[in-house]
Amino acid sequence: MAVWAVGMENKLFLAKNKITLQKKELGRLVAEIAIAKKELTFQNKEKKKREAELIILNKEFVFYNEEKEKRAAELIIANKELAFQNKEKEKRAAELIIANKELLYQNEEKEKRAAELILANIELAFQSSEKEKRATELMIANKELQQFAFIASHDLQQPLRTVANYMKIFEEEYVGLLDEKALKYLLSVNRATSRMSSLIKSLLDFSRLGYNKKMVFLDTGKIISDVIDDLEIIIKSSKASIKVSEMPKLNAYETEMRQLFQNLITNAIKFQKKDTRPEIKIYSEKINGYWMFSVSDNGIGIDPEHFEKIFDIFQRLQSNAEYEGSGIGLANCKKIVQLHSGKIWVESISGQGTIFHFTIPHLSI
Repeated sequence: MAVWAVGMENKLFLAKNKITLQKKELGRLVAEIAIAKKELTFQNKEKKKREAELIILNKEFVFYNEEKEKRAAELIIANKELAFQNKEKEKRAAELIIANKELLYQNEEKEKRAAELILANIELAFQSSEKEKRATELMIANKELQQFAFIASHDLQQPLRTVANYMKIFEEEYVGLLDEKALKYLLSVNRATSRMSSLIKSLLDFSRLGYNKKMVFLDTGKIISDVIDDLEIIIKSSKASIKVSEMPKLNAYETEMRQLFQNLITNAIKFQKKDTRPEIKIYSEKINGYWMFSVSDNGIGIDPEHFEKIFDIFQRLQSNAEYEGSGIGLANCKKIVQLHSGKIWVESISGQGTIFHFTIPHLSI
């Protein structure tokens, strides 16, 4: 009994010790579990933070990928642009080489032009000097021409008038004593003296052109109208048709312009084809700094080989018997146009008509 009791006490003691140890172990486990719970709670919180950070990172990653794709696309565009710019750069480089060559050529040409300009200036200075000499010579020639005109109007006309008067007296007193042959000679002498007088008068008129010229602002349409009125008799007798387009107003020498149009209209009527009604057109055109006037007809026309010759003094293409005149009318026209610093020329087809053109610049009074 005693032994059993002792045995039970030992077992009980051992059991108590075991329970005590188990309680301690349980307490330790409880403490560890508490710590583990705290650690788990902390880890859960950290996990949620990491998840939130991961979501943000994922979004940033998506954003970065998108930006990366954009940068890649931009880089592709930039590479294309760079390639294009390189090509353009090469083109510009090639163009620059060409431009440099062109510039070099232009500089060489500029130097040539400069040398030519120096020569031209020297030539111009020489021409100006020659022009002054010619002007002086022309002044002297004009004075001599005026002196000649005075002689022509007095000293040459007077002997002709004397011859004409004596021939008239001779004809009146001895006409009954003359045979047909003598009368024919007498008629030829009268015609010759009359023509000589007409030529001297025409030469005098030519020499006086521009002598007392006075520039005024005039209506060329009014000038032509007055000339047509003055030529009324020959216009009616020839049944001429004259059409005048709108004419300008300009600065010119009135008397000379009147004579210019009168000569051209008279010529257009005079040199007409037989059994043909003269048709004359007068028109004008403004070209840059001058007016171009034209007088056309449907007359006999002029061969091209005579275009320059007809403006020379006393040049006649037809015989006196067929067409009257002194051969000085177109020479007068040329001189009048030159007084205005203009030009005169002719267009014509033989047998089909003629057009006389002349220019008058915008002159200042």
